[in-house]
Amino acid sequence: MKISPPIRRVSWGTGIVITFIVFMVITLSTVVYLMNQDVDLVSDNYYERGIKYQQQIDKLERTSLLEEKPSISYDGDVVAIAFPSNLVKRELTGEIYCYRPSSPSLDFKVIMQLDEDGKQIIPVEKLEKGYWRFMLDWKFDGKDYFNEEVIFIN
Repeated sequence: MKISPPIRRVSWGTGIVITFIVFMVITLSTVVYLMNQDVDLVSDNYYERGIKYQQQIDKLERTSLLEEKPSISYDGDVVAIAFPSNLVKRELTGEIYCYRPSSPSLDFKVIMQLDEDGKQIIPVEKLEKGYWRFMLDWKFDGKDYFNEEVIFIN
């Protein structure tokens, strides 16, 4: 007849130490993992932009009062920005912000250079496929205006 060796049980003190060690390893692993993650803010200077938010609200309100507003469209080959003829005949300046929320490194800015018909073309070759936000920040007759359009490039 064979006699089996006695089963060794883990004492409660050893169990507490093992549980504590496992907890510490999981906690440290989580901290190391989270410290190595990229954190992309919507804007590098978000605090300054937040302070100027009332000016942005005023621009949007002023733009909403216009009879004809600029349009931003996508036809598969280009993104076209068109200003109404009554705005083009005056001194009009501004910038076009092309904003990619998922990847700030793809964001870029274009100075407005409208042709005689009040249009500006942005070739799609410059843009990666996906979600884009086009923001027009422009000025005419000494007043600031702002409008934006979301376009999905495919």
